[in-house]
Formats: sequence, C-alpha cells, structure tokens
Amino acid sequence: MEKIEIYSSKKKSFLLLLGSIACVAMGFWLFIEADNLTGWRVRNPFFNRAIAIVTIVFFGLGIFVGIKRVIQSKISLIIDPKGLNVNPQKSLTDFILWSEISGFNEIKIHNTRIIIIGVKEPDYWLDNETNIIRRKLMLFNIKNYNSPFNISAAGLDISADKLIETLNDYYKRYKIEA
Repeated sequence: MEKIEIYSSKKKSFLLLLGSIACVAMGFWLFIEADNLTGWRVRNPFFNRAIAIVTIVFFGLGIFVGIKRVIQSKISLIIDPKGLNVNPQKSLTDFILWSEISGFNEIKIHNTRIIIIGVKEPDYWLDNETNIIRRKLMLFNIKNYNSPFNISAAGLDISADKLIETLNDYYKRYKIEA
C-alpha cells in the first residue's frame, strides 16, 4: 500500500457556495423589504434590517470560503504506511504512528458520521498542542470520546464507508510493523 492523500470535496464546496449566495440574496431582499414586512412576527424594520445585515455578513463569508475551496481544494488527510496525518494543512504535530493508534470507532451526530481515532495516550497529544483553540477542542473530544482526534467525511472527497474501510485496512496491515 502506498500513501493516500484525501482532499476536500469540490462538489460539497460548490453546494456551500450556492447556499451562501442564496442566503445573501435573501438577506438583501429582507433589508430592502424591511418596512413592508408587516405579517411577520417582528414588525420592527430596524430589527429586520439588523437580521438582514447579520445574514449578509455571515453568508458573505460563506461565499468567500466556498469560492476559495472550489478554486483550490485542500489536502485534509494523509494516510501512509508510517501513520496518519489528521490535519496536514494546520499542524505537523498531528502525525499519528500506527503503533500509537488503538483503533477506530464511528459515531453519528445529526446524520453526520464521525470517525473517532482511538489513541493510546490522549493526554500526550493534548500536552503537545500549542494552539489554544485546538487544545480546547481536543480536551472536549477527550472528555466526550476518549480521543483528541476525529474525522468527519462530510467535507471530504471520499465516502464515510470508504474512509473507515481504508483506515482499518492500513491499521491492520501496519500496526504491527510500525
């Protein structure tokens, strides 16, 4: 087996882009028609315009992210005979050797399948993380799932079934050799 690089999905990024454009268009419509919306629960035009501005700004950022992802897909996961790199774009410390992995579990949260990467010493990874936000997320994952790492195939260019199958194949083959 050789090194596998899994990228973010351009199709899903394009859907994000379309949804964001639709929401920004609705935000502009709400801003323009704020005075005419009398049948709505909130009859205050100032409040309607505030909601419209928040919608335009939030989903405007979604347009920016969607365009960026459609133009250039990012590498999201690297699987190779030595180990697994969960976050190659942001952190080089997230390279996990197969010998440090205890297995994979799958959970489902609101129809999103998430693969939990079981590691033998979760506190080691938490102590080595320097980014405060990532550290807090790792702590949350350790408290709830006993592992600092998880992967959601929702934004990847691979199905969850294929991803878990590939991870298990590599784990079975290389855990002894690592």
